[in-house]
Amino acid sequence: MAAPHDDEAITTYSMHVSAKYLELTKKKLDLTRLPRELELPNERRWGQGTPKSVLEPLLDFWLEGYDWRAAESRFNSTLPQYRTTITVPSVTSPATTKSLRIHFVHKRSKHPNAIPLLLCHTWPSSFIEVQRVIDGLTDPHSLPGYGDSTQQAFHVIAPSIPGFGFSDASMEEEFGLHRTAEVFEKLMGRLGYAQFVAHGTGWGFGICRALALRHSKSCLAVHTANPSFDKPKLKSGAMRYFKYRVAKLTKAKVPLLSFGYMPSEVQAPSQSMAEKHLAIQDGMYDGEPLGPTLHRLYSLRPQTLAFSLCDSPVGLLAALLDVIHTRDLPQRPLSSSRSRSPFLSPVELEMQGGDEEQEEQDELRSTSTERPGDTTSPGRAEGDGRSYTWSPTEVLNFTMLQWLPGPEAALRWLRRAHMDMQSPSYQTFTGTPLGISTFLPPNSSNATPLMWGASSWDISWVKRHAGRPATLPGFEAPDALVLDLRECFATMMDRGKVKLEMPVRES
Repeated sequence: MAAPHDDEAITTYSMHVSAKYLELTKKKLDLTRLPRELELPNERRWGQGTPKSVLEPLLDFWLEGYDWRAAESRFNSTLPQYRTTITVPSVTSPATTKSLRIHFVHKRSKHPNAIPLLLCHTWPSSFIEVQRVIDGLTDPHSLPGYGDSTQQAFHVIAPSIPGFGFSDASMEEEFGLHRTAEVFEKLMGRLGYAQFVAHGTGWGFGICRALALRHSKSCLAVHTANPSFDKPKLKSGAMRYFKYRVAKLTKAKVPLLSFGYMPSEVQAPSQSMAEKHLAIQDGMYDGEPLGPTLHRLYSLRPQTLAFSLCDSPVGLLAALLDVIHTRDLPQRPLSSSRSRSPFLSPVELEMQGGDEEQEEQDELRSTSTERPGDTTSPGRAEGDGRSYTWSPTEVLNFTMLQWLPGPEAALRWLRRAHMDMQSPSYQTFTGTPLGISTFLPPNSSNATPLMWGASSWDISWVKRHAGRPATLPGFEAPDALVLDLRECFATMMDRGKVKLEMPVRES
């Protein structure tokens, strides 16, 4: 095979943040001034945003216990990373081109039946979403499942959205979902994958939809988790609207007339007066992980927000905590030699406790780091109804991957992504098969009915995980997601929904 041009070369990449930048981060953490806050009942402490009682221990741990070099080394040793330059036409001047260095993870499977799988991360996440699923996807024997369909293997590609992680940021205002899809499709072609399947949740699903709409000859099928869809409308499809109305009328209790709807999806949730009052009080807060209200808030004025979030690592941490809606951090404080904040309440002063024994500190540190080689163990048992428990190290790893490149490009991208989703072309139907997994709390009434998506997708596979809530399944429920991806795409291939017509060349 002929040698690629210099601008098409694929080079290996290892993360290494300069010591000077890490020292600057520590100085900014040391100089943090925390705001005063209202004393709210525990059940409403998130009602006005990230509470100090959650953030303060993380700040202390970031200063005294967190080790970025250890995280960096672990990512470099477990994730094969590369960079290449992708050139696309300029949005504003199609006659000219723009080149971006794209960072990505790429691991080929040794199994002969492996198919290319593009993993699209969401906002405000990063490529590290893939860490806990990559081995199970490339080697089915590393996470055994039941049945032939759970033995499907994949070549895994997980790129960083331009402006996220270690990919160059686009300086074009119009760079959003469709432009990202174009870059990713070109990347897959450069790696030798003329056809592939894709997975994404949240905004990653938005990228997958853009691929399905504009690159359907390359992107043959999509899988997502916990998607949101618009309610069927008569003008957008009479038959789909009719099916929804019939299912709603029969409460989806008549199998032949349910049309794929579940009873819980078509029955309006009942709320007590107290619950309605709280909902009104907290109207600005969506109350769900990665809620659309917060997404919209952060994307309205990205440049204004960037001045504060680019300069304050704690401000960025607070914003991300609010977005990922993490509620389950260690109950005991992470002890620290840092001086106590004069703004803490008496209860929080007691929680901070700076004089704990060294063995307690060591124990907390050991429980807050990932176990070596543990890439698929969830933080709790299957189906127990509780959310995944984020460790302090995981929260800070998540934050660092936003802090290092600066969040401004990601905020601009989010703004454009919102605009892309509102365009008429984005709402059109695509025949690309879609597989859906749901990871929701028991008796959840906040999810949109999955069959609403039939107005815009060919829904071909569905699996519901009752009592296992997860916002980022690749991170919070990796074992279940791996098995779902195998089963979903293997089933689509068995049914003829996915046909890989072109061989994958070695890269």
